[in-house]
Amino acid sequence: MKAAVWHAQRDMRIEDIPEPEVGPEDVKIKVAYAGICHTDVFEYLYGPQTIFNPPIALGHEFSGVVEEVGEAVTGLEKGDAVTGLPYYPCWECYYCEQEKWNLCLNPKAHGMHIHGTFAEYVPLHYKGVYKLPEGVSLEEAATVEPTSVVYRAIKRSGLQPGENVFIVGAGPVGLLMAMVAKHKGAKNIIVSEPLESRRQKALEMGATHVLNPETEDPISRVAEINGGVGADVSFDAVGLQASIDTAVYSTRKDGRIGLLGFAFYESPTYPLMLLAAFACEYNIFATMGYNVEMKEVVDLVGKGELHPGDVVSNIIPFDQIVDFFDHFEENRRKYLKILLKIG
Repeated sequence: MKAAVWHAQRDMRIEDIPEPEVGPEDVKIKVAYAGICHTDVFEYLYGPQTIFNPPIALGHEFSGVVEEVGEAVTGLEKGDAVTGLPYYPCWECYYCEQEKWNLCLNPKAHGMHIHGTFAEYVPLHYKGVYKLPEGVSLEEAATVEPTSVVYRAIKRSGLQPGENVFIVGAGPVGLLMAMVAKHKGAKNIIVSEPLESRRQKALEMGATHVLNPETEDPISRVAEINGGVGADVSFDAVGLQASIDTAVYSTRKDGRIGLLGFAFYESPTYPLMLLAAFACEYNIFATMGYNVEMKEVVDLVGKGELHPGDVVSNIIPFDQIVDFFDHFEENRRKYLKILLKIG
């Protein structure tokens, strides 16, 4: 099968690799669309950071159609339109027994340990495969994975209806954050983003206020909008020291701060503002992927309550993936969520 295989920094090649073997509890899926995550781009530019077995096909966001099922698989059959967990939990460890599969002690993740979704076929354990509800397109289903990350972060924040939210960054994750915060009943949803096109998109996705950090001070504006006390919950969706600082200092005392941004670069650092944390009794948390949230998001998309496909800006043919990655840095301000059309 054809796959986009990462060999080293700035070295990705479309190659023929063996099709995945199907074990008794596995499902082989013909990939229709694969989403390009910023972690894929950062691995291409600066990796290996989270890649354990190069050369390897990257990718972990996808939708597709079941091609083959193992003899012990139940509830799935050839032809089913699906998405699913892009990793194999062990299903047996301390965390898996609590349905915290994202914290599994012995995972096999696509694009990290085994070949990912930038390929014609991908294997998954059947417990982590979710049939798409009627009416959900394969294009939109390819955005379920990043939406699941966001949905888990919102759940972990304890966001309540009527609370105020501040989001730093309006890339795909920040935009999906605005959408889910609106779905959860947030009052003020404030997004800070320097690009005008992304600020406008944030308003379309659910933001009530957008700020340009290049022309106004987000910290004072967030406080002004929220009655002088800052946001109840803030999220950093960028991963730089300046963006984390902005999220922290825009949050009210006893507020919650979620860290979602990933900026690999050469030597990533994630500073923790201890003095502010002590003085304001901040509750700071990070989020690692998702577990049961993916099934919840699939159901919400099926009911028409979430529309993550709205974050897609471009769909490119699979054979253009290497050129896309080669020119990403010069074109990144033009993109939101990019899908690869594979099948």
